[in-house]
Amino acid sequence: MGIKNRTHEFLSGGGAFATVPEPSGHAIIGEVMPTPEELERIKLGPQSPQQRVWWDRYSHHNLEQWRQVCDERADACTALIKRGRPSDMLDQVETRAATEGGAFGEFLQHCHQVPGWVDFDILEEGSRVFKRYAPLQGLVLLCSSLVEGYAYNKPAQVLVATGRLQKDVTRRIYETGQLLHNMVGKDNIAPGSAGHRTLMEVRLTHSSVRQFLWHSGKWDVEKYDQPINQEDMAGTVLEFDFMVARGIERLGVNLSTEEKSLMQYFWRYAGYVLGVKEGLLPASLDEQEMLALQLATHLYNPTPDSEKLAKALLRDMAKEPPFHLPEGVLIAFSEFLIGPVVAKDINMHATAADRAKVRLIREAIRLAAKGRYLAPTALQKLLEQGNHRMRRKNIFDGLGGDPSQFAFRSLA
Repeated sequence: MGIKNRTHEFLSGGGAFATVPEPSGHAIIGEVMPTPEELERIKLGPQSPQQRVWWDRYSHHNLEQWRQVCDERADACTALIKRGRPSDMLDQVETRAATEGGAFGEFLQHCHQVPGWVDFDILEEGSRVFKRYAPLQGLVLLCSSLVEGYAYNKPAQVLVATGRLQKDVTRRIYETGQLLHNMVGKDNIAPGSAGHRTLMEVRLTHSSVRQFLWHSGKWDVEKYDQPINQEDMAGTVLEFDFMVARGIERLGVNLSTEEKSLMQYFWRYAGYVLGVKEGLLPASLDEQEMLALQLATHLYNPTPDSEKLAKALLRDMAKEPPFHLPEGVLIAFSEFLIGPVVAKDINMHATAADRAKVRLIREAIRLAAKGRYLAPTALQKLLEQGNHRMRRKNIFDGLGGDPSQFAFRSLA
């Protein structure tokens, strides 16, 4: 069966993308990540038996339990190795797995063990979607996903406690770009690829940060729960997938159900490699939206730290490639993408002039997207490849141009 036929089978109900019909009357699942103004819908509760299953699966009680669970396989490794660059830590794990086995071998075995639901041809289609929208993905991550994520106080406290994002914002963002770039490179995130290795390096980095916070005396487990716990990691997957799709659509691009489903499928497997438990990796778009609703209502609690982190991010990324946008325009994009309530809660307010500039850019994005849909398939692939090459150059330059100093081993 060809890739197009298999993808269609998933989308039409023959696989992981099967969905339940929209409930009649008031729906509790919407097109966007819930902000406080939208949370009234959730008071209605589930409107179908399937929604009841998801509602209970991702209840606040269950999410609270997930906040006490970290990543035992990665944590067993980082407790025994020297903390350092992600690539060096993975080298240590691989060396000790070959000579000792034990926890190191178990970690690598889990990373390379592919769940039965994974189809690498469908993952390849998903990687094409991210290449297609690479510039918009970057803009949405910067101005929406990350900014809104800072309004979730408990996960954001990791950044406050370590000071990493405030101390060297630009480099951390380019390192995130390196991860995303590698994930859609040759063989995308299949075991043995650069993308797969980078995901393993990120997983060890998260674990290393946990070890640091556990032993630093700076982390209050009673107040904030375990650092970088399972709920936090599931929320991170949503930032790179669900919230990106939402933001791209808010910019004026009409994503198809197939495109959104492929994005969700791609990050479902990426989340698995990152150490997210399968119980927090939704198998469909509808289920994913339910997790997003429940997680947002559970964690949304902006504080003064939320404003500090968001403004430091946009200030340091102003006029950086590939957008070269001034800080005021980035603030205006953020204000628009996160919505008025969240913008008010974190004091993210743009000038009238910058809002007008964003309206013009959004119209250009909308027209460009319409033109792309009319382009022949061969031309679309050339545009995707061009996006990929341009992002590689921007990341290479942004990280200083010396691969020996990169945190992650590869730049695909």
